[in-house]
Amino acid sequence: LLKNVRQANQDPDIHSIVFESKHRAFFSSGPRPEDLLTCVGEEGIRYLEQVLEVLNQCVLAIFRSPKVTVALINGFAYGGGFNIMLACDRRISLQRAKFLENFHQMGISPDLGASYLIPRLIGYEKTFDMLINGEIFTAEQALQLGLIHEIAANKQELYEKLEQYLKKVAEGHPPAIAATKKLLKERAARELEKQLEVETRYLLDLFKQEEIKHRLQVLV
Repeated sequence: LLKNVRQANQDPDIHSIVFESKHRAFFSSGPRPEDLLTCVGEEGIRYLEQVLEVLNQCVLAIFRSPKVTVALINGFAYGGGFNIMLACDRRISLQRAKFLENFHQMGISPDLGASYLIPRLIGYEKTFDMLINGEIFTAEQALQLGLIHEIAANKQELYEKLEQYLKKVAEGHPPAIAATKKLLKERAARELEKQLEVETRYLLDLFKQEEIKHRLQVLV
């Protein structure tokens, strides 16, 4: 993902980047508790740090992209995969999509920019409630919160909405769009980069605790 985004960002013939899942039911399934269990302990933490470094760079590459970025959310959007897509300029979801941020149940803190991007979109209070409740919410609720921009009843409508949006984007001058994005996002990008470093540090510290292992074992 990181390699492809970076290549697209540098390609003058590409004016927009669209993210979607090939899976019929899931946009992102989130990490499995049994996989996270392998990240507990000294060796596991080193691996987790390497993974977070790559994924954090994905978030930054999307957030700083000079291209217009769009996420098409076709189904369940859980955890990190959805958090990465919060860096996109636009998010269009199928009506059937469901969303979940379940850090609280696992006893871990937000990652991949969630602690910066979500409150930036919906405010601190709503973000904190969402993270503490850890409940599945619908596309309609995500729209009302401001986490997504549009809802489509089916895939045909999803692509129609995408086409309409990209058609409007295509009316502009690409260098002007890139300049506008930089003006609007450059300060935030620096803040996001720092926050990603803090998120990683907090998460690695938590994975050193035995309590995290117990919580994950319960969820397996």
